[in-house]
Amino acid sequence: MFGGLSQRFNRIHERWLRRRIPANSRYTLHLKNVFIFPTRFGFGYLLTCVSLFLLGTNYQNNLMLLLCQFLLAVFLLHLFVSYRNFTATTLALKPITPVVAGEHALLVVQLEDKSPQHPFFGGLQMQIRHTNLRVLNRRADQTKQLKLLLPTSVRGLFTLPRITFQSTYPLGLFRCWTHLDFNQQLVVFPSPIPSSLRLDSTDAAQGDTSGPTPGIDEFESLRNFQQGDPMNRVAWKQAAKGGDLATKTFTQSRQESGWLSLALYQHEPLEKALGLLSYQINRLTQQQQTFGLRLDTQSIGPGSGELHKLTCLTQLAQYRTTVVPYAAD
Repeated sequence: MFGGLSQRFNRIHERWLRRRIPANSRYTLHLKNVFIFPTRFGFGYLLTCVSLFLLGTNYQNNLMLLLCQFLLAVFLLHLFVSYRNFTATTLALKPITPVVAGEHALLVVQLEDKSPQHPFFGGLQMQIRHTNLRVLNRRADQTKQLKLLLPTSVRGLFTLPRITFQSTYPLGLFRCWTHLDFNQQLVVFPSPIPSSLRLDSTDAAQGDTSGPTPGIDEFESLRNFQQGDPMNRVAWKQAAKGGDLATKTFTQSRQESGWLSLALYQHEPLEKALGLLSYQINRLTQQQQTFGLRLDTQSIGPGSGELHKLTCLTQLAQYRTTVVPYAAD
């Protein structure tokens, strides 16, 4: 019963937050997106003030009444100072770099003062809502950054939950907080599984193995010097020893090219097959080779480079999955 009521309250609260604080990539804190309430220490402070008032009234002690009024004035002043300090900053979440399943994604929130005349002071705590993932930077006013590691266990695309920021500056009597939705996704690639390259060639001229072709990569042999040979290819050390002029020849291996295809691993479990493809994508990119990717009816045309690698790995991450909220478990 209580679990159902809690879930219903959370849904109502989330809808209210979406209306009150819409998703955005950057937030300037102000009255509409900031909440403030006394802390436990603040309520204890108020209880002390009430006790002083009762004692001063009962014993007709003006000094106690004066002390009570002074402490209440400090309490109300603290309310204003806490709110003004918390709303003196602008928060922005930097783009999240995709990670491999099993690694930690890094969240970096940048703080900027709205005005040099009224900078942000004190520390700031950041927490992912509905999780125990949190970090407290007591020097946030100096470093201007908050960093938090998010553990990952499975591949996929995940929406980042709202992030709670809070501060109790300066005396801890009041807690200022906000729940911000930076509208970003976390991309988790399949964990690579080492394997040999298996490329599906589109024609007889393409394949995953080939012989050497003339090139400039590796030294092969020496041959007699011929007119027109580049002088930088001449074996000068041999000539200096009194030998005949000879020219160095070099070879390079033909690049492996073709298509990486999930169909080649149809007898493997899906996650293992995606891990094998992930490894081969990284390896082909390191070798600066051209390749394409086929996943059932989906395909990515041949290409090379880091951008092509990210496109292919992202396709693997979202294969047969839906975008779900991030969970630390």
